[in-house]
Amino acid sequence: MVTKTTTKVSKSAGVASSVGSQRNYELMLVINPRCTDEKLSATMDAITQFITELGGTVAEIKPLGKRKLAYPIEHCSEGYYQLVFFNLKSTSSPELENRMNISEEIIRYLLKVAE
Repeated sequence: MVTKTTTKVSKSAGVASSVGSQRNYELMLVINPRCTDEKLSATMDAITQFITELGGTVAEIKPLGKRKLAYPIEHCSEGYYQLVFFNLKSTSSPELENRMNISEEIIRYLLKVAE
């Protein structure tokens, strides 16, 4: 007679192993077009500095220039697009999102895990 044995793995066990691990992220920023070049570079410096303070490393920043928005956001019809590639602990991403929500220069952002 053959007996089946099954092993249950708790869901928290899989989560605990990924906590604190570095992930690759892509961050698309839309910055207010009323910002001067100095303020634009200061905003990007602040974001990259905050990522490094959280224990991450910025791999690349691609400025995509000033582009027209699909619809007005905060009375703006254009915005400066910046694409940032970086590594960060998965537990630190909410802190980064909070910082971007507070920033007055950033009118929209999209943070996703790079594949």
